[in-house]
Amino acid sequence: MQQVEFISKNHNMKELTIVMIMTSDFSYDQRMQRIVATLSELATIQVWHRGKFNAHGNEKNRFVSIDPIFKKGGMFYFGFNIIVLFKLLFAKTDIIYCVDTDSLLAGGLAARIRRKILVYDSHEWFTEVPELKGRNLVKGVWSAIEKLFIPRADVLITVNDSLAKIFSEKWQKPFYTIRNLPFTKAISPGAGNDKMLLYQGAVNEGRGLECLILAMEYLPDYKCIIVGDGDIKKNLVDICRTFPWRNRIEFISKILPDQLDALTVKARYGLNLLDDSSLSYHYSLANKFFDYLQAGIPSINMDLPEYRKWVQEDGIGLLLPTLNAKELAELILKNDKGGIYQKMKDNCLKNRNKYVWEVEAPKLLKLFEGLHK
Repeated sequence: MQQVEFISKNHNMKELTIVMIMTSDFSYDQRMQRIVATLSELATIQVWHRGKFNAHGNEKNRFVSIDPIFKKGGMFYFGFNIIVLFKLLFAKTDIIYCVDTDSLLAGGLAARIRRKILVYDSHEWFTEVPELKGRNLVKGVWSAIEKLFIPRADVLITVNDSLAKIFSEKWQKPFYTIRNLPFTKAISPGAGNDKMLLYQGAVNEGRGLECLILAMEYLPDYKCIIVGDGDIKKNLVDICRTFPWRNRIEFISKILPDQLDALTVKARYGLNLLDDSSLSYHYSLANKFFDYLQAGIPSINMDLPEYRKWVQEDGIGLLLPTLNAKELAELILKNDKGGIYQKMKDNCLKNRNKYVWEVEAPKLLKLFEGLHK
């Protein structure tokens, strides 16, 4: 593995170029938007992503669309990495930044061949996601890629302290926590009087959305909005049509961050109901948890380690012990009367500026400001 030299802060970091590789669309990835905005202070950045346009480009940043023939499944990831590897062999770059394991094959190979600095940013426990449950061959391929390149990475990042501890022990290398905190936003929280329950994020298995939809039977005064797209969305829409309470459930396709902020502040609760069927979910700390906090609305979360820590410490939401529709409804009704709800909302407003990107960004800059070949 190449040696990483730490240089003076006075060195002209503008000379450095970082190529970031991600299989998702940058336009909808708020974590990566924040990271790019921060690292732009130190270097010129290229983002190679699945997006189709360059709306975020400027004199410091350039965006490149990676568009394989196959759009999903194993052939998509294979095609994506082949295209990226070929481009990386000739691209001008000092640092190769891989977002999750699905970009690590191309980034890791190119970093070794060209002796470039390799950064690995794990947004989740990739090999333990629900989508890989029972798919031992696919899981084995991703695990092999991690085994090849994670030990050779120069900087290792993840999203919370639980995963940082697990990964550091597993790989015998330090992982640094950079949490998914939002920028401070000049948004005025609503009163939550509309009794709207909001979910934002991927509409995939294991997100507790079936539970949320069924809970609406017991919450006749509430409405529910689900914002996002994913593998089970069509099935959920079809199921909702069979329920008498279908008119109180609305599905909205994923929207840009500013539009999402405007909707979130109107909600009474933000929902974050990851089930406990995978280690990745068990140790998660989702963006939406802090987005709800920044919007000044209490969140309802599964009683999992990271959420338990934040909710109990600051009183900013509720914990659901089991993923059960009737229990979810009872939890909402129990805490939605008297001064209990207002106390949670007041705690959100009091604490929201403690957990913002402006606090987290210096940690990221410290990892990069002295990094040089």
